[in-house]
Order: sequence, then C-alpha cells, then structure tokens
Amino acid sequence: MKTLKKCILAGLFSVVTTALSQSVMATGGGGDNIGQGSEGFFAGMLHTPGWYGVLYANYYHTSRFNDSHGNSSIPGFNFSAEVLAARLFYMSNLKIAGGRVGAFAIGSVASLQSSSASGKDHRNGVGDMTVGPTLGWDFGAFHPLVALDIVLPVGGYDMARGLNTGGKYYSFRPIFAFTYWPAIGLEVSAKITYTFNVRNPDTDYRSGQIFHFDYSASYPITNDLRLCVNGYYINQTSDDYQFGSRVNGDGFRGRVAAIGPAAHYQYGRVGIDLKVLKEFAPLAIVRKVSVSGQGWWCRSERRPWGPCATQRSVILF
Repeated sequence: MKTLKKCILAGLFSVVTTALSQSVMATGGGGDNIGQGSEGFFAGMLHTPGWYGVLYANYYHTSRFNDSHGNSSIPGFNFSAEVLAARLFYMSNLKIAGGRVGAFAIGSVASLQSSSASGKDHRNGVGDMTVGPTLGWDFGAFHPLVALDIVLPVGGYDMARGLNTGGKYYSFRPIFAFTYWPAIGLEVSAKITYTFNVRNPDTDYRSGQIFHFDYSASYPITNDLRLCVNGYYINQTSDDYQFGSRVNGDGFRGRVAAIGPAAHYQYGRVGIDLKVLKEFAPLAIVRKVSVSGQGWWCRSERRPWGPCATQRSVILF
C-alpha cells in the first residue's frame, strides 16, 4: 500500500506549490506536494500590480516503479493522474527591502487511476491547498524572487485507501526563483525549493526533507512565441520515519530528474505554456526509490520514468 501511495501522490499534484503538486518521491508513503515541472518560463519575473489567475492542466502516466536498486518492483504496475489546478495571485505596490510584495492561493482537483497484479483502484477528489507570500525585485536583466509555500491538508484522504488526492500533513517550503533576461532575447529561469514536512497524524508517518529545482532556457521565434528546454531535479535529503523507525529500513528516499521541450505563446493578456517532460534516473540515483513516468503540462498564463504533459494559462484581470 505504501508503494502504491507513493506513485499516486506522485503524478497527482505536480500542480501547486506553486502550482501543482505531486511527485514520484518516497515521501508520505510515496507522494509529495512540490509541483515539480509546473514552473519555468520567466519564473522570477514580477507582474505589474493587480490580480492574476493561473490555470494548470496536468496529465501523468507511469508503468514502472523502481526499487532502491533501480529495478521494476511492482508486477503489472500502471498509474495515471489527471489534475486541474487554479492559482489566484495578487501583486501589490507595497515594498519591503526594495522588493514588491505579493500573495497567492492554489487549489486543485484530481482523477487518479492505478492497477497492478493485485488489483485496480480509482479516486477522484480535491487536492491539498497551497498559500503563501512572495517578494520580488527587478535588477535590470536579473529578476530574483523569494516565496514561502504553506501546504494545507484539506484534500481528500482516507488512510484505508491506496489512492488519495490529499496528503493529510502540512508542508512548509521556502523558495528562491530567478529569471535572467538580457537584451538579446535569451531567457534563463530557475525555481529552487526545500521542503519540510509535518507528521501525518493518522499514520504517524513523517516524510523526509526534499531539495528540488525547476529550470528552463527559452529563445524567441517570433514576438509572441518562445521555444524552450526545461526540466527538474528532485533529491530527498533525509529519511522517512514511521512509529519512530526509518521506513523500509533505509529511509525510503527518492530521487529523480526530468527534461523535455516546451513552448510559450502570448496572446494579448493571456499567455499559454505547453510542456512535455520525460523522467529519468541519473547514475547517482540508481540506489534511490523512484517511479518512471511521463507527464504533460498545460499552464494557462504560462512529471515520472515515462511522459508528463502540462499546460498553463495566465490571465490578467
């Protein structure tokens, strides 16, 4: 059941934490709420003051779950997730230390399906919510930003179920993001995070701490279209614990990386990002637990050893 949960929470919420949430890590019985791959283009850029809406659509599928030796460990394993998330963002005129203050809230819904030699499962429901403040600066071509994700366990959770759309634990995640955008048109961005998880009171499970970063490099093809290489890297830096002992005897840690193409199109006040990410396990990761899948992201403004697609849209009110 823990391995199954691991995958489940995995593809699911790559949605929020800045926008989406779930990975293929070993945390919380397998899932996390990082939202890897959701950001990239202009990750450190500040909006003008006002209200903004960001919509995310994510599809994730994997047919492989690796053990700590990099071998497939669940016969007949398949997992897929379809996630819709929305982020409401406000950028103010208030300044602290020369940077402008903002705030955001993210919510999501998800549909999860899994199957293996032991049976099938399906779950639809609301995901956990992420809220937090931001503080950003403009230094010519360099645009840094700091933020704090606070993950609230309001999503659907049943400890008797193998699939859950929520994690039933709080997470706190400091963030540093930046965009470098010189006059020549090349844009390089990254978002770096470190996650601290609180114990799940229902299962006495405490997930390990996680280092993560998203990265992207884009170049304009036209005034409205940019093409990009993007991806992410995740490394769990401390062990999972349950009932006072390390989970699975080795802390049930995870690591994974991903890379893929992306495009950004600006249509008036609406920007659209489309990403396809393929996860892989670098040589240094073969001793780590991981899922192998693919994801598709669609983000409208603007994950695991297989494909993931994302679309994102940003709308200025």
